[in-house]
Amino acid sequence: MSAPTSAQWLRAAAARIATGSEILARERTARLVKWVRSVWQRTMGWLGEASGIAWAVRLAVLLGAAWVLRKIALGLAGAVARRLEATPSLMWIALALWLIAAWRAGNPKRGPAPAAAEEPEPETEGPLAGLTVDEIRALLIDILGPDPQAHLKVLAERLTEATRQPWEAADVRAAVERAGGRVEKGVRMPGRTPSTGVRRKTLPDPSPTPPPPPVEGVVVAGQEPSTGAATATPTAPATADGEGPGKRFTILDDPADPARHTVINHKIST
Repeated sequence: MSAPTSAQWLRAAAARIATGSEILARERTARLVKWVRSVWQRTMGWLGEASGIAWAVRLAVLLGAAWVLRKIALGLAGAVARRLEATPSLMWIALALWLIAAWRAGNPKRGPAPAAAEEPEPETEGPLAGLTVDEIRALLIDILGPDPQAHLKVLAERLTEATRQPWEAADVRAAVERAGGRVEKGVRMPGRTPSTGVRRKTLPDPSPTPPPPPVEGVVVAGQEPSTGAATATPTAPATADGEGPGKRFTILDDPADPARHTVINHKIST
């Protein structure tokens, strides 16, 4: 096999760098989106833990922090732009570093990294560790009790007391989302200011327990068990002595459901 020409090598190198650049951009974007979502969820969980004046204070703190971070980001961006304008050689260094990273990422031996490179979700930690979805649903429904709706903070206090494990509002939010429910704002509770919470109607019911196998038949004391196939031939009600003198009971079959029977207790006059 002849060695590739210079033109062929350049085309292959350009294709590898283009593929690597696409992989790098996708990976960096995915990490940025994941980080933004994590920060947003933690921020909303922290804000949802409060209500009333405390909620307003936390919101003001978040707005102030956002304003300060915006000023810092604009200042850094301006400083970097001025630095690059004063030292153009930094652009060439950054370009060289990117080409090296793209060349390594576009290595054909790396395999199909776009889908496989996604980091696996971390295992559930905290009070939700080891609980299935049905167990979480049953726990939330039990904690809600007769209340049609409740605040996250109230549910966290109840769950902490019931499970003897520390629960935070963020844990309750995660439990509701895993259970398929919905966390909403403006949930009302008697004697409390409306706050973030969950309504019972948004939680799916746990999976029903499979019913026990149907009863083949009932054997009354003193009678031989049936060994043949069940038929629709009517039989006389089974009667046997009950507990105590002068007591008997009769078993009547339900014609609509062969697995059901009716027991009638009666006394015998002596």
